[in-house]
Amino acid sequence: MDHVIGFPTETVYGLAGRVDRPRAIEKIFLLKQRPFFDPLIVHVESIEQAKALTREWPPVAQALAEKFWPGPLTLVLEKSASVSDIITSGLSSVGIRFPKHPLALQIVRAVGVPLAAPSANLFGHTSPTLAGHVLAEFPGAPLGVVDGGPCEVGIESTVLALKAHAGGSWTFSILRPGFISAKEVSEFLRAQNLMVPEVEALSKRESPGQMKHHYMPTKPLVLSFKSGLSDADICAAFLAELPKLPDEVEGVKIRKPKSVNLKVVRLSLSKDSRMAARELYAELRRGAESTGDLLFLELTARATFDLKNLTSTVDSDEDAFWGAIYERLMKAATLVIKTKAIN
Repeated sequence: MDHVIGFPTETVYGLAGRVDRPRAIEKIFLLKQRPFFDPLIVHVESIEQAKALTREWPPVAQALAEKFWPGPLTLVLEKSASVSDIITSGLSSVGIRFPKHPLALQIVRAVGVPLAAPSANLFGHTSPTLAGHVLAEFPGAPLGVVDGGPCEVGIESTVLALKAHAGGSWTFSILRPGFISAKEVSEFLRAQNLMVPEVEALSKRESPGQMKHHYMPTKPLVLSFKSGLSDADICAAFLAELPKLPDEVEGVKIRKPKSVNLKVVRLSLSKDSRMAARELYAELRRGAESTGDLLFLELTARATFDLKNLTSTVDSDEDAFWGAIYERLMKAATLVIKTKAIN
């Protein structure tokens, strides 16, 4: 069958279709209003199933899979001929994940083939962490959603690309940060006597979520490290920048209020990074569903920002998981208020 369903994983809910049904894959792109140049991640229920999707499965892939699967790690490797170019957006590589959620695994096993499954939201919008989020995102769509409760991790998987080099050596690159950090991967590989260094990816096109704006709520989101800002301060800073903001970036519409009389809704996240990740998307949705006009979040972990490229780096003595959370927030934000804490 060419059906698409909403299903739970430990990271976020996904829109799943069989990898061997091109029409189902097309339905995913159309339902999400997702550009066809943004590749999909394939979900498997075993390492053996993953191997069949790749042209080469090196020892480093086996070691990482045995350590971190099932779990929130996506491995990117050169794809086998069995993987459709529609899934990979014409790329020669494919992202593969072995999810931990028991219902996700039960569904993949019952279907008997891997499932391509991006997050179950409209392109550029906030990812869903509850079944109700999926239903709210696609009202009226003929879409069945399997309710697996709240997602345990709450943000998308770490995407790690493995690259072969002359002489049989390999390197890895983090294309998208997540629950599993580059430091954790490096320490594990060294402990296994696998000399696979991390290198900076020249291009992150092999991973979804690489647009400058992504994960955006349906109302403008303002971020700042500066404490003690009043609602009037926040509104003044936002309105001063509003005329400079584009209407759209890379196909994602930038949220702009229709009035200058703005009601600020203050969002909050737990100080514990793992709890904050679970809360993140639900908190963005809560704010978007409120009667306010402008969402505001004060950030607390120490970090430096590249405002041109909308990226952040959490200071080395902070929990590295905050880096993955802030990466989502930077892309979800309409505006970051410039203070001395931000480069």
